[in-house]
Amino acid sequence: MILVAGVGYQHLSDLSFGSVLAERMQSMEWPEDVCVEDFGWGPISILHWFEESPGNRFERAIFAGAVERGREPGNIYTYAWLASEPDPEVVQERVSEALTGVISLENLLIIAQHFEALPPDTTVIELEPVEQGWGSELSETGERRLIETIAWIQAEVHPATRPTGNGRKEVRNQ
Repeated sequence: MILVAGVGYQHLSDLSFGSVLAERMQSMEWPEDVCVEDFGWGPISILHWFEESPGNRFERAIFAGAVERGREPGNIYTYAWLASEPDPEVVQERVSEALTGVISLENLLIIAQHFEALPPDTTVIELEPVEQGWGSELSETGERRLIETIAWIQAEVHPATRPTGNGRKEVRNQ
């Protein structure tokens, strides 16, 4: 099975990228082995979801969200999540943040990795946000990137349209 999960808050413009992505994708048809989830909730609860879903043994996961890292706003970055054991102090910091209600793609990945909940083939898709204020709409650029990201995910999970090679590429940036 393949898990595709959007991570983020709602109603925060481009910071809602992951939640909007999951909502759009849930209204689309996907192969039976694709599970689309909105992980716009706490990482500890999501960890419990993984533990309580023995039927959901994922061979692959794709997590998407907006992360401000000081890069070019509006660009999409994709990368393989490296399965290394995070520093215990970093894990403790992330768990503390999660317990206070922080919803973060990075927190989720670090916590889930620590508790061995992630499949070895995990891809991360990050939007560098353009707009970060209150609002139910993505920026114009965020909306374009959302459409491109959905197309990329479709190509990744539909074997007939999967790219050749390792299948990893950066989504087109403009």
